[in-house]
Amino acid sequence: MNIDPPCYVFTYSVDGPLTQINARFLKQLEYDCSEVVGEMRMEDILTGGSKIFYKTHFLPMLMMQERVDEMFLTFKSKSGNEFPVLMNLELIKEKEEQHIQAVGLHIAKRNKFEKGIIEAKATAEKALKENEILSEMRSRLERNQENLERQLRDLKRINFEHLEFSKVLSHDLQEPLRKMILFAGLLEDKSEKDGLDPKLKFYLHKLSGLSEDARVLLIKLQRFHSLENRMKQGSKGNLEDIFESALERINNSEIKPDLSQLKVKKVYGDIYLLTRVFRELLKNSYQFRSQERSLSIHISSSLITENYYWAVEDAYRYTDFVQIRFEDNGRGFPPNSKDHVFGLLQKFHTDSGAGLGLAYCKKIIELHHGRIFMKPSSVGGTLFTILLPIYETKFAE
Repeated sequence: MNIDPPCYVFTYSVDGPLTQINARFLKQLEYDCSEVVGEMRMEDILTGGSKIFYKTHFLPMLMMQERVDEMFLTFKSKSGNEFPVLMNLELIKEKEEQHIQAVGLHIAKRNKFEKGIIEAKATAEKALKENEILSEMRSRLERNQENLERQLRDLKRINFEHLEFSKVLSHDLQEPLRKMILFAGLLEDKSEKDGLDPKLKFYLHKLSGLSEDARVLLIKLQRFHSLENRMKQGSKGNLEDIFESALERINNSEIKPDLSQLKVKKVYGDIYLLTRVFRELLKNSYQFRSQERSLSIHISSSLITENYYWAVEDAYRYTDFVQIRFEDNGRGFPPNSKDHVFGLLQKFHTDSGAGLGLAYCKKIIELHHGRIFMKPSSVGGTLFTILLPIYETKFAE
């Protein structure tokens, strides 16, 4: 006999949407099952304060201890009503999958009583601490101004060094390499005419080839270094059109990505450079495809809410992002390479190129104030996740 228990019961994947939810909790949330299961994450049904607490305390503790009992979280319904819940969560591991089993009890009266006590205490202490708070805020402002001054000085110094480095790449190193290639070519021609030692001819040919490789690498490094200056004014784009343009540039009929799960299609940014990102990912999927199975590429997009601040500790402002998931079933990356795949000149396969492609992708996405992550795919390949802000922004900010 199926009996709905007098509590809230639901499950969800660690970094994904809810997978199960009981009728009692659905009724309290004022949603239909189809609006929640497979569509919403744990953070989407929490209030702002509880979302921060869950991300910074609750979830890390759960991942370490695999179980957390009797912690308060406040949920919000579809109409905006808030209700406190005493939560028990347990991390369930089944084979390579991980999900979280959650059980909660509604405790509105206790929460309201505790909130009243806290507010009364805060009101009583406010007058006593007012001067201390003002003094602390003044000191903090002075410290922040000093930090800002140091950061601006460092930024000017780094910008100057970048300009000097760009000059070295564009001229000081290019010119000697061009001359080496020229002289090696002249010597090769002379060896052909004069019938010199074949070994000498081989070495000259090798020297010419290595010099040309170094020259091309310097050009690519210069382009990577000057990406900021190549960012154009942002515009609106359609993900389907962007992927179609990327496929046209690749011109390979064997690459046929599945775009049926693009729930959000509008993006904003430098469309040319964003197209370059997806062209690079598509080329990588094909280049490093598995010989044991046909290449499969699945691309999906959705709207999620995440903390905008990821470089500043203890700063929170939740905003909407377009999440793009790019998953293939290729050869993937070696174990423990997750933290290095976006580095300059990183090569993980014998047939890798210059090792700049994913570094380009990361820099372009970050210039759009977004983020890109990589992890092994459940189908044996690689899953790239890209977050792009949905609002129009000036890249120079």
